[in-house]
Amino acid sequence: MVGTMNTPPEYVTDKDLSYLKDALSWELLAMKKCNHYAGMCQDQEISNLVSKAGQMHQQHYLRLLSEVNGDKTLY
Repeated sequence: MVGTMNTPPEYVTDKDLSYLKDALSWELLAMKKCNHYAGMCQDQEISNLVSKAGQMHQQHYLRLLSEVNGDKTLY
């Protein structure tokens, strides 16, 4: 059984950094797509749901970014 890490390591490997960059890119792209498609929706209820999904991706992006920057104020 593999244990979970309670605190992050003191250094980030190249592989870790690559994964974080990918995750940031994925969240940013998802946020942009949601915002784009929310603006295209004619049904307000669907537009609101897609916009809410975009906000969720924005929060994920900001949380990842805060982890990279060592900022603990976002959560």
